[in-house]
Amino acid sequence: MVELARFALLGFGGVGPQAFHFFVEDTGWLDADDFAGTFSLAQALPGANVVNLCAIVGDRWFGPVGALAAVCAITVPPLILVIAAATVLAHVTRAPRLLAAESAVVAASAGLILATAYRLFATIIRGRMRAIVIALGVAVAVGVHALSMPLTTLGALGVGVASELIARRRG
Repeated sequence: MVELARFALLGFGGVGPQAFHFFVEDTGWLDADDFAGTFSLAQALPGANVVNLCAIVGDRWFGPVGALAAVCAITVPPLILVIAAATVLAHVTRAPRLLAAESAVVAASAGLILATAYRLFATIIRGRMRAIVIALGVAVAVGVHALSMPLTTLGALGVGVASELIARRRG
């Protein structure tokens, strides 16, 4: 269970992408086919996918006690870390350096999202459409930040505009 607790601390915003590597390649607790079937079941159950996966694997190896231990191992260490960070940050929320660091993290996250979107759209759309997609991405970022528009509204507008552009391109 120590490996599982260490695994829980590896992800920022979840450990779903690392789950296959951990369960199949690192620990060997599951083979690739067993992982695919077990993870499919975990996704079908309500709750967090990886927590469900850990509960299933823990139950398979050690019964109900193993399932409880696996769920605790995957959820408690990040919970302790977040509570500790929130406690520390509650005392320094207005520190100028912290605000600058927060702005940098937000900008980096936005950059990662835009880069991922660009890579996805670049494989689908070629030529002039690439510039239009980049312009739409920048417009969404400006709309969310500067105009304080809800992301769902901008998302709906973006999907509508993108589908119209793709339809015109194909038609």
